[in-house]
Amino acid sequence: MLINNLENNNMSNELLDNLNQLKKMFVLLSEERKVVLSHHKTFEHVEKMRTIVDDSIKLVESE
Repeated sequence: MLINNLENNNMSNELLDNLNQLKKMFVLLSEERKVVLSHHKTFEHVEKMRTIVDDSIKLVESE
């Protein structure tokens, strides 16, 4: 039982970290950004965000 709680807590922490990363990255792509990104950089950010989302989905599915 304790191991299950630790695993759930670990998954929750990883998921929360992923969501916080996404939040920061969305700001870089939003109207609130302070610097204009090139198309290339924008695509890089979007690909990183897709990876984070995929990782988060896998975390939840493995639960």
